[in-house]
Amino acid sequence: MACRQFYKSTLATRSLHRRTTKSTILRALSSNSKAPDDELEAMLSTPSWSVKSLFDSTIPSSAPPVTKEKLHHLLRLSALPLPTSATQEEKMIADLQSQLKFVQAIQSVDTTGVEPLQSIRDETKEANVENEITLATLQAEFDKEEVVGMRGRIRRREDVPDPERVEEVKDWDPLEQASKKVGRFFVVDTAKD
Repeated sequence: MACRQFYKSTLATRSLHRRTTKSTILRALSSNSKAPDDELEAMLSTPSWSVKSLFDSTIPSSAPPVTKEKLHHLLRLSALPLPTSATQEEKMIADLQSQLKFVQAIQSVDTTGVEPLQSIRDETKEANVENEITLATLQAEFDKEEVVGMRGRIRRREDVPDPERVEEVKDWDPLEQASKKVGRFFVVDTAKD
């Protein structure tokens, strides 16, 4: 009974620490006369939780225990080899149990008011305008094409050189890289048996 109360009080303390949000930090900063940088530094100098606490084996997990049968079933489903010894099996069970506990701790984080991440890129209005593909951005590529034939097939015109490639081709000498050359040709040595 005492253990259960201790566990509940520990969880309550951790959830209280997790609720320290940006608004509470700003509220605390505005109420004090200290410089904001000093106050923020003082607040962040003592962590409210640690990743190590997610792997703490003394705190019980509400996830169902992983049995040997469940482990073997999961290994068969994932086409992994079964453990060769009892110690290896115990280690796998302990690892799986800690991973489940970690996932459970991540799922318990309060995410109210947090917009879900749609993609890992800049989604601001400026970035959307910059990345938008319009007719104006493609006009240079359209100018390099022509319509040919009765069916109106589109073909890239060969008489319009790409300005970026022209500079590269103009200065390129393929014989510069050859180790052996004879006149305007390079020589390739072959091994004869």
